[in-house]
Amino acid sequence: AMEAAADAMRSGGGGGDAVEFVSFSGKSGDITYGRDRAPLDEDQIYLLDSQSFVVGWVCWANSSPISRHEWSIFEPSNAVRASDLEDHGPYRKSSDGWQSMSGFGFMSDGGETKFKFTTNSKSGKNAVSDLLEEVAARQRAGEPSYPLFRFTSERFLAQGEWNYKPAFLIDDWLTEDEAEAFAAGEAEAEVEEVEEVQPARTRRTARK
Repeated sequence: AMEAAADAMRSGGGGGDAVEFVSFSGKSGDITYGRDRAPLDEDQIYLLDSQSFVVGWVCWANSSPISRHEWSIFEPSNAVRASDLEDHGPYRKSSDGWQSMSGFGFMSDGGETKFKFTTNSKSGKNAVSDLLEEVAARQRAGEPSYPLFRFTSERFLAQGEWNYKPAFLIDDWLTEDEAEAFAAGEAEAEVEEVEEVQPARTRRTARK
């Protein structure tokens, strides 16, 4: 059943199958996507594909990722062990080499745009694993487990310097059927009713 919703999310909407990759700057807190580094709308509400969590490795050299291995957390048999990672050295900087990473996929209303976010920073991986734990706990409890969320940033102090970490602010939790409707752009009628009953809560923000 979860797979049906996940499939609907991957195929739903008119955005085609192109996935926009999201970048997060720990120095500035900027969240951008795509080749043109367009700013991600931090007030927009996105749907997380609860089946899309991935973990893996990314290899850095001279501040660029040069190789990666990733797999679904639901398919641990595909995991690549640290001891099996190929050597791309010599590495010039201490930040070069293989680092663990994690991430997930999400989409805008109606599946118009599909995004993928992965991170290898400690604060980023913590934020992703916190989100995953919340999703998993709700799944186990039989509660709605597809989060509608805003992707924003949070400032924190580390070794006397201000840095930023990704923050996923959950607006609402959807059932599988509601998630499929959102992915297919069919949530309009239901959302209007919600707004009349609860005027203080708007699920939808101004669309650019």
